[in-house]
Amino acid sequence: MAEPHVISALTEKLSELTGLIARHRKEIARLSSEVNILDATIKLFDPEYRINTIKPKRYHRRNYFFKHGEAHKLLLDIIREARKSINPIEIAEEARRRKGLELDADQLSAFKATIGTALSRQRRLELISDSWIFSSFRYSACIKRLDISCS
Repeated sequence: MAEPHVISALTEKLSELTGLIARHRKEIARLSSEVNILDATIKLFDPEYRINTIKPKRYHRRNYFFKHGEAHKLLLDIIREARKSINPIEIAEEARRRKGLELDADQLSAFKATIGTALSRQRRLELISDSWIFSSFRYSACIKRLDISCS
């Protein structure tokens, strides 16, 4: 027989989640109605307009760890100052230390994901180089556009 407090907590959580689902379904229905109205209005002005060519706007979650451009600069500084290959975990830990952040497990996971995204973007822009060393992914201490040696 399950403990009453466990059942109580589980039913409370189930109630909360089903309430959230119902609220979001109502919001989806409202937004769908607005989209249909806008579709009809566009067709009223231009019956030949291909509405399916309109791309949905992407929404991003706000980053609570860094201001705009701050992560980019901080990571380049960390890699530059390391003067050796450094792995993403070491980069994230140094960034956390420099920001003076005390993070719980969930926040730390989100912080590391933010760092990973910033490093991927820098690699894609060819600002930094990467390599596999001893089965460990590492970023070299070279920043291509800043003329720091990429050996």
